[in-house]
Amino acid sequence: MAYTLLHEDTIPAIQAELAAQYGGQTGTRELSMLKMLIARAEVLSESHSTDLASLAAIYGYGLAHDQLFNSMNLPTALLAIELFLGLNGHRLVADDTTCFLGLSVVADGELSAEAFASWIRTHIAPAEA
Repeated sequence: MAYTLLHEDTIPAIQAELAAQYGGQTGTRELSMLKMLIARAEVLSESHSTDLASLAAIYGYGLAHDQLFNSMNLPTALLAIELFLGLNGHRLVADDTTCFLGLSVVADGELSAEAFASWIRTHIAPAEA
C-alpha cells in the first residue's frame, strides 16, 4: 500500500511552531539524524510488510526517543504521528494524556520501536468522513 509520508521540512516546521507558541529553543540537535528518520520512513514505506502503525512509530519513536530537537520533542512527536495518520485517513483514538504517557515511556527507553508500533495499532481508527 502506498502511504503519504511527511515531507522533510514538515517536522522541523512543527517543532518551530510549538517552540514559538509555548516557548523553547528551535532547531535540531543533529540534522543528520532527522534526515535518517525521513529516509527510514521512505525505505520502509516501500515494503509490503510495513503497515501504517509501523510508519507512525518510526516518526514518533525517532522524535521522542532520540530527542532530535533542542526542545518540544514529545509534542513534536505526537503532532507528527497525528499528521501522518491524518494524511493516511486515520486518527489516534487515545487522549493527549495517554499519548504523552506512551511517548514518555518511549523517550525513557522503556519501550522498543516495535512495541511502540503495537501500542499505536491499538490506538488508531479510520478517520471519520
